[in-house]
Amino acid sequence: MSNSLPKQKNYSNLAHALAKFTSLTQINALCYDFNGILLKDDAVFLNDSAIKQNLADEDLKHFAIFPVTLGTQLWGSIMCDAKNVSKKRLILAQSYLTDMLRESFIGTTGSLTIWDALTTNQIKKINYFHNFFPLSDQSDSLSATSPTSGLAPINGHTIGNYDAYHSIRLAMAYIHKNIQQSFSLNDVAEASYLSPSYLSRLFKKYLHVNFVEYVNNQKIALAQEKLALTLIPINQISAQLGFSQTSYFTKIFKRKTHTTPSEFRQHNHAIQKVYTIPRDLDWDDSSSIYDVTKNYFERHDINYQTDSDDDGAAYLTRIGNLTDKEDSQGWVYTVDGQQPSESANEVDAKNKSVIQWVYMNYAT
Repeated sequence: MSNSLPKQKNYSNLAHALAKFTSLTQINALCYDFNGILLKDDAVFLNDSAIKQNLADEDLKHFAIFPVTLGTQLWGSIMCDAKNVSKKRLILAQSYLTDMLRESFIGTTGSLTIWDALTTNQIKKINYFHNFFPLSDQSDSLSATSPTSGLAPINGHTIGNYDAYHSIRLAMAYIHKNIQQSFSLNDVAEASYLSPSYLSRLFKKYLHVNFVEYVNNQKIALAQEKLALTLIPINQISAQLGFSQTSYFTKIFKRKTHTTPSEFRQHNHAIQKVYTIPRDLDWDDSSSIYDVTKNYFERHDINYQTDSDDDGAAYLTRIGNLTDKEDSQGWVYTVDGQQPSESANEVDAKNKSVIQWVYMNYAT
């Protein structure tokens, strides 16, 4: 079997199977995946506030909690209402649930295991141990606001539907994780638990760029980095980025950068370092490229220095341990594959997909 992660259809199948299990056995059952997904009442819930609301309706102190592992990792738990249910029925339920889970996730992994239900004493010990490790909601670096509010800001807009915000997060995480391979809008939509058409509309509405352009901008930025800093053949770079044909890669590259990959490599062999900043949900339409860059460097603990001229143009004089040297070396920036003529504080981040800061020799 494949070792790929569960997809939308797997969760939908499991939600339906749990509803069927409840109907047949009269044992109320639900599933919580530690990625933040609740399966209950034949539905899949991604919204944190909706999950809390649905769990609040249940008297969980009477539930048997079956831990579920995926390979060597704790994946989640299946919970069954054990009120007035015998131990023998729960053992039979565990066996049935195991078969049901593996059938729902067929084609995903063969290492899903449902363990014996936790005892009341074990749950108490877990709660006791948790007191020594209080966790903050701020640990999620992609979260822009408290999920309990049900509202999420993207680019200065407030999304009343937190599911939309969460889905965009999932989509962008999938794209960045899989940028060096081929994938389609359907693949990303499935990973985001959305229809392809709805995901496409979300990109246009909140990121102001269509899906294909966003993905191609990320791929071309990575290609520029590979072309400048490595000697990997162009056809291999094309394949590494998921392009089926080098000719198509060259066409997209030239459309984005106004130069061919070979010309780009020839003209940029003096580049020494590249910092690539892909668009994420922290970008604000009212921010400049300069603002976005500073926020990114501060979040990632990258040291930098700035300066400005008499006209108010701001620029970076040092990033990391590389500093501008007058008339010989320095930092320049590109946006979506091209170098603007304005300073970074004069270019809006709106409609942009990726920023790159490049350290190069001017004299070469």
